[in-house]
Amino acid sequence: MSNSKDWKPGELIVYQNGDRFEIGKIKRITEDGAFVWYHEGETAAKTPFDCMHKLVNGYVIEQESLGGEEGRRYDS
Repeated sequence: MSNSKDWKPGELIVYQNGDRFEIGKIKRITEDGAFVWYHEGETAAKTPFDCMHKLVNGYVIEQESLGGEEGRRYDS
């Protein structure tokens, strides 16, 4: 089981919701989950840590638009 120390803002994740999977970008960490962007809009959805999986090869994604303009501030 992961906790808030395992994640950081701007990190790309894979969200598992039953048999569906979505790529997201962490906006903000909380004690029991994270607010994650799943689309180009600036609204983030609260996501529990147990549904989040690290995207190990996320570094190969050079450009994405998750979170719109606000999300681009997290790009390195």
